[in-house]
Formats: sequence, structure tokens, C-alpha cells
Amino acid sequence: MNDVPSGQYTEVRYLQFTAGRGLRTTLAVLGILTWPLAVPLALLSRLSDLIFRTCSETLALVPYFPGVILRYEFYRFALRRCGRNVLIESGAVFIYRDIAIGSDVLVGRYSIVHHCDIGNYVLIGERCTLLSGSRQHDIALGDRPMALMGGQRRRIVIEDDCWIGSHAVLMDDVKRGAVVAAGAVVTQAVEPFTIVGGVPARVIGRRE
Repeated sequence: MNDVPSGQYTEVRYLQFTAGRGLRTTLAVLGILTWPLAVPLALLSRLSDLIFRTCSETLALVPYFPGVILRYEFYRFALRRCGRNVLIESGAVFIYRDIAIGSDVLVGRYSIVHHCDIGNYVLIGERCTLLSGSRQHDIALGDRPMALMGGQRRRIVIEDDCWIGSHAVLMDDVKRGAVVAAGAVVTQAVEPFTIVGGVPARVIGRRE
């Protein structure tokens, strides 16, 4: 029976960032055991973004364990760069292969990553969408439907030590140490160590 009173906060220890040498060694060995599947898929995915996205969506269906190990090994070989201790939870999908991820990163369940480079010690909550800028579809009036007019895309960057809350949508850069509140829609760059929230996102505080 839970002895913690309702509504009271308790301390949480995030094992991903505090695991000892023994656990990390075990995970590394298990990762090597996935290479017969992960490495060929990663090499195959380099042929086109279509193949890469197919592999990404397929591996997203694998449950938490052994999924986090299999996905890490796949992205370690498939992406432009993928650092150490990267946890990509089930349901998370990467649209493009030309993505760089730093070390000690969490990508939450059912998040979608477009053209976005991610720094070190970044926390991305569940069901976040990291878009390729804000101009993916041309909306100017014309003689064609918007779906036929194309658009533009750009690479956005999430710098080191950022926390992106659940269900946030990012269309621009998030600078070092910033926090994006849950459900926020970022339409312009977030300055270092600020806390933003709302639709569109505005500064609501600073990290002290």
C-alpha cells in the first residue's frame, strides 16, 4: 500500500542518468547482441529517407524492453550522429536520417522528430513534435490547393540542458538551458535559461 499522502511530491531518481558501471556494461553487451538486426537495418536505411522512416516506424513498435536497446543501436549507426546513453522510447519516430543527437538524451513516447539537431542532456517529453521550421506548407492564395504548393523546411536546434514538456510543438530553436512547458507551441527562438509556455509560447519565467 502506498504510504505517500495524495498530492504530495516525492523524490525521483532517474536511473538513465545515474546508472552504475555494472548496469551500463550489461546494456552495452545486450546492445552488441542486437547488431545482427540493428546494423543491417541501419546500413539499408542509408539508401533513402523512405527506407529510414520505414525502419524508424517499425522499430518504434517494439516495447520498452528490449526496444530501447534495439532502437539505440539502430540510431547509433543510422543517424548522422548519436551519442552515448540515448533513450528513445516506444512510439518515437524520426522522419529524416540527417539528424545529430548528443549524449544523455531522452526522447519520450510517441514523439516525432523532423529536421532537428539535439544537444547533450536534453529531455523531450511524451508526444512532442519537433518540426522543420514553420514554413512546411505555402499558404499564399493562388490557383492551386495548399497541398500542391510545396513549402520550405529548415533545421532547428535544441541546445544542451533543455527540457521540452509533453505535447509541445517546436518550430524554432531552443537555446541552452531553456524549458518549454507542456503543450507550448514554439514559433520563435527560445532564449537561454528562459521558461516559455502557451500558444504561441511566451516567456513565463527564468531558471535561477
